Amino acid sequence: MKSFEKIYEQNYSMMYRVAAKMIGDEDAVRDIVQEVFVCLYEKGKSTDEINNHSAWLYKATYFKSIDYLKANKRFSKLETVENRTCQEESYEQKEVKKIIRNALNKLDPGNRFLVVLYSEGLSYKEIAEITEINFASVGKTLSRALKKMEKELKVEYYELF
Repeated sequence: MKSFEKIYEQNYSMMYRVAAKMIGDEDAVRDIVQEVFVCLYEKGKSTDEINNHSAWLYKATYFKSIDYLKANKRFSKLETVENRTCQEESYEQKEVKKIIRNALNKLDPGNRFLVVLYSEGLSYKEIAEITEINFASVGKTLSRALKKMEKELKVEYYELF
């Protein structure tokens, strides 16, 4: 098995960002990431069977986040993470992030996850592997999700366009 510490170091920040974009509650995000790593650790030697630890961790983080949202009845409306923005950011930057976050939160969880993965810089191939969506469908599905966000932004924040 790849060193657990190395897997942790390579993936923690990515998992935190993914869960934070899905959930918004910093305490819950930390708990989710910890639960995923505990699950991986408990798998022990069977983790050698995992070909791509990062993909497995993305997926596990996503499903734990969805479970959390369902359990807290916040599946469709997520809290924002205002306290995560840097103090140096201008008011306008904070507002733009808030506007984008609100549009993202209006997507269904599957599409939201695609946009989050895309915003993390993953390729279509990596997104297909993580989400188990056909590679050919990733671009089309992602495009639709981004168009929904754009439409929402135009309706709610027409002065930006």
